[in-house]
Amino acid sequence: MAIENYVGQILSSPVYVFDGIIEKLIGKNIHAAKIELTRYRIEIDAILLDSIKSILKDLREEEGVISRFFYSTFGIEFRKNKRREQLLYLGSELKTQHSKIKNKLYALHRQKERLTYSITDLGRLKDGFSEKNMFFENEKAKNKSKFYINEIEGQIKELQECQFSLLIKYNDLYDIEKVYHRLYKRIPRYHELCEETHLLLAAPA
Repeated sequence: MAIENYVGQILSSPVYVFDGIIEKLIGKNIHAAKIELTRYRIEIDAILLDSIKSILKDLREEEGVISRFFYSTFGIEFRKNKRREQLLYLGSELKTQHSKIKNKLYALHRQKERLTYSITDLGRLKDGFSEKNMFFENEKAKNKSKFYINEIEGQIKELQECQFSLLIKYNDLYDIEKVYHRLYKRIPRYHELCEETHLLLAAPA
């Protein structure tokens, strides 16, 4: 069905039909976005990051280039180093926090996408009313159409404001993720770290 015919049916129906359509196009997106915006902001764990940087610096000073190369490449240690155990513990915690940040980034991205879909659908409906409005001779129908257009524009504006706020939150969190990512990649054999390792180490024997 062409959007013009669809609009014609909406205009000939009670107002609650229009309200129901708007509700379906928006769904729970605006509500979910507002909840997301009220959630606490993730902060950088400065103590954890500084501790890891300090251990990496100590390892670099205590071990030679060859020793570091063999451990990073093959996992071979010429001698046991207590700092590596500390790095394993802290590195696992870093990976855990990093994973949570990445999951939150994905959730924010999906929420922004959902708002985009709603904005697009509302825009199409608004265009349908605008195009239909040009052919109205009945003043009552024209005024009703203008009222619906204003309502849609108000909904679009609210969605866009939420979307912009989500974008700011996403960008702030993305900056934090980059800090974690860079430090994570500096840890020798970081790809072998497991998020649960620090829990296993902390468990009593």
